[in-house]
Amino acid sequence: MANPQREDGHVDIANEIIEALMKIQINGYENRVLWAIFRKTYGWHKKEDWITNTQIAEMTGIAESHVSRTIKMLIDRNLVTKNGKKLSFQKDYEKWKELPKMVSPKKLPELVKENTKIGKKKLPDLVYTKETKETITKEIISSQIKNLLTLFPKTLTEEIQVYWDNAANKNKIGIITEGRKLTLLTELYNLMKRTNDNDLFNFALETANRYGVANIGYVGAVIKNKITEVKD
Repeated sequence: MANPQREDGHVDIANEIIEALMKIQINGYENRVLWAIFRKTYGWHKKEDWITNTQIAEMTGIAESHVSRTIKMLIDRNLVTKNGKKLSFQKDYEKWKELPKMVSPKKLPELVKENTKIGKKKLPDLVYTKETKETITKEIISSQIKNLLTLFPKTLTEEIQVYWDNAANKNKIGIITEGRKLTLLTELYNLMKRTNDNDLFNFALETANRYGVANIGYVGAVIKNKITEVKD
């Protein structure tokens, strides 16, 4: 039975900081990495420390590649600061940045609306459909995911995995089914083909991943906004 005692070590965090953290949206990876930084700094009565991605990965169980990405997100949001190789928590909560607001389905850019309408009509035969949902096996779904992945640029393999991980983080039990993976992958494939610009699509997916968002409407909105910026 676990029996933690304060005298064996504790982390001093001001109540005002805790109250501020209650009010800001932090995704699963950000939360876990942030607590690792608390443990390595405040837990040793330090304001900053040289904390490697490997150390945080061991503490949190998060893959190093995801740890690196999460730290960048925390720095971008000004929740964490970096001084050389040392990390520290930004206790001035007035400088923190919220996650970008999610896009309302009613306000999705035309690009995404059209994509939704044509959806499965444009997909190759290998793609999962509602008609086969009840009879298809887990092995067949996994095979379809593998086949559909070959239609994406190889450089997007890791980004797609992060997108799936972000979707899992939104689930209360922290997992994502193979069927859900295929659905998300299908949406991404449709949008990629509709966009017809790999660099732009890559940028939009990376942006969504940086903020822990696994929502096709958000990815589509980033694309639409980028196109508008270029035109302006």
